[in-house]
Amino acid sequence: MSNMPLTQQHHIAKLSFIGDALSLGPHWIYQQSEIERKAGNISGYLDPMSEYHPGKMNGDFTHYGDQALVLLRSISRAKHFSLQNFADDWRSYWEDDKTISYQDGATKATLRNLQENLPIKECASSSNDMAGAARIAPLFLLQWDSQEALLLAVREQTAFTHGNSAVIESAEFFARIALHVAAGKSIRESLTLTAEMDHWNAIQRDWIEAAAKSSASDESAESSAETLGLTCHVPDAFPVIVDLLFRYPLDPITALTKNAQAGGDSAARGMILGLVYGALPETSKLPETWFTDLRALDEIERLIRELS
Repeated sequence: MSNMPLTQQHHIAKLSFIGDALSLGPHWIYQQSEIERKAGNISGYLDPMSEYHPGKMNGDFTHYGDQALVLLRSISRAKHFSLQNFADDWRSYWEDDKTISYQDGATKATLRNLQENLPIKECASSSNDMAGAARIAPLFLLQWDSQEALLLAVREQTAFTHGNSAVIESAEFFARIALHVAAGKSIRESLTLTAEMDHWNAIQRDWIEAAAKSSASDESAESSAETLGLTCHVPDAFPVIVDLLFRYPLDPITALTKNAQAGGDSAARGMILGLVYGALPETSKLPETWFTDLRALDEIERLIRELS
């Protein structure tokens, strides 16, 4: 955004990628006891513990982070967001024999629709996985005429692969929170202001109320996440993200590591948490290894420089 310092824009993008990479190790493991047994207390990057990410290693991204990197490459080359450009680059990425990344159901459905020459805006899967909303951080690196222009792009890139209205609204919801935070409001105030908007149709008030209640309980963050739901689906992922934001409004380190420790689809949640925490003007200093051990860091920094 034109009124957001460049360092803040960069931090939003980088911390979202970090949120994904921290989750690669325990991604899609749903037994928290298994994560604790194999990893102990997660504080950095780990090799994948599940069967879903063959060829990946610590410091790499899941397929969500990979797709966000495709978006960053696309906008860095064009110097603006174009749904057509992103769709072309996204398709090329998945059709490249050298690509090492997991194809989930939404990816397979969207790719099949592209290959059948459907119009781009009709290629989306029906998936309600939060993953579609998790790729949006690179869009904050562009200069926009207005916040509404950014939010339109946020919705468009999400709707490209995920046609479910709850996923599309979730992308806008968390983007609005990040914008409020970047403007100086607290995370809790930003959550409240965004939740009070009257145009949400698919986002349910009880998701937010459940998150507020669980975050104030004596339950651990991991236990609350398990109670709220660890799956990919928005009705589970949305309240877990909000719970962690309520619990740790100034502590991205704890929020991101607790998110990974909780298991399930931690990667989509981690990317959105990184987006919001990255918008904070000041936070606790992040571990240096979260940057230095991120395998795509050099490329990300180069692409960001080319956009600046």
